[in-house]
Amino acid sequence: MINNLFGFFTTGGQEQVKATEEVKELLGILEEHGLGEKKFFGGSEIGLTDLAFGWIACLMEILQEAAGVKVLEADSFPRLQAWIKNFNEIPAIKESLRDRNELLTYYKGRREDFVSSAAS
Repeated sequence: MINNLFGFFTTGGQEQVKATEEVKELLGILEEHGLGEKKFFGGSEIGLTDLAFGWIACLMEILQEAAGVKVLEADSFPRLQAWIKNFNEIPAIKESLRDRNELLTYYKGRREDFVSSAAS
């Protein structure tokens, strides 16, 4: 499961294309069957499931940019995008978010490491 969620970030070429489609499929299942029409996974208030999936809200955009692919598109996942917005607006979450540019620099370096080690 972890490889399916991060494969778009850790691979290149045709493997990355396939991994991108796989993660989109997983996100679709998460949106449809996990989130549904609710504001948060448990309903109208943030809960444990939201915190468990919080990395999606905090890092997916950065991982996409570092990998040069688009995984979480608003027109494909509007409810997930709304959840991300709601999640990131929670004061405790907002206050704990790290600097976006710092994270992007870090994850670009990690991506280079993953792709170069896979090529060797």
